[in-house]
Amino acid sequence: MNAAEITGVVVGYDGSENGVRALDWAIEEARWRGLPLTVLHVWDVYVGAPVAVPVADVRGIAEQTLESGVEYACKAAPDLRVRSSLERGPAAARLIEMSGIADLIVLGQRGLGGFAGLLLGSVGAQVAAHAACPVVIVRVEREPSPEERPGRVVVGVDGSPASREALALAFAEADAHEFSVTAVAALEAVPVKDLPLLVDEEGLREAAEIRLGRLLMPLRELYPKVKVQSDVVTGKPRDVLMDAARDANLIVVGSRGLGGFRGLLLGSVSHALVHHAPCPVAVAHAPAEDTGDHERIT
Repeated sequence: MNAAEITGVVVGYDGSENGVRALDWAIEEARWRGLPLTVLHVWDVYVGAPVAVPVADVRGIAEQTLESGVEYACKAAPDLRVRSSLERGPAAARLIEMSGIADLIVLGQRGLGGFAGLLLGSVGAQVAAHAACPVVIVRVEREPSPEERPGRVVVGVDGSPASREALALAFAEADAHEFSVTAVAALEAVPVKDLPLLVDEEGLREAAEIRLGRLLMPLRELYPKVKVQSDVVTGKPRDVLMDAARDANLIVVGSRGLGGFRGLLLGSVSHALVHHAPCPVAVAHAPAEDTGDHERIT
């Protein structure tokens, strides 16, 4: 199909267990949002493959993989508008291109690899870092019971443009799924051994709580039905967010942070969450035109 027609939820599918898990998540998300679902498969012929395979055969395998994903989605959600897209080229480049017109990109944590796979172990991180729309990375795991995950979206906040987008996405997800929101700011411990009188740790915490509350206020008003909890937690951002996500349905972070989330790039905090968080991870991006200064939380 024409790339210009691809809107709504786009899921990268490669037939692996991770791909199926991502497809399940994308189907549910598209239904909740009332959006169409595009099942996307990217293929290419890779130099150095152990066996020479004709291009036509590789494309045939790709077509079969995509067809199986579309059939799975149609069977799982007969009422959902499902479309398909077969693309050739570098997987990350194709997915990033699609993100310019999609509402959401959904990927498995890791793909099959080889000439037929999406290589989502590396592609997922690249797409999450550079996509124009939010990206959700879904892990393969046992489906938790409602008692284990009662319905909660965790969002990391530091006042950066990307974290503000993460907040907006977290509230929208919580409102759509009737979940609660836990907004978390990490207050990194200040080394006060040499200058104990110059650092007011309690004052820093109170200031962070006030700033966090200020950021939450407009979203509380926009989504009055969403229950909200705000936490300022002392510790390294990666550890704080990993712990907060332990019983969450989704954790949302910005692609790049400041303050308490210094250098929130894939390769640091968000990279760790993409690969190790115990629940799906959504990565939000600041608007391209946003170049202003922003007050940091911590």
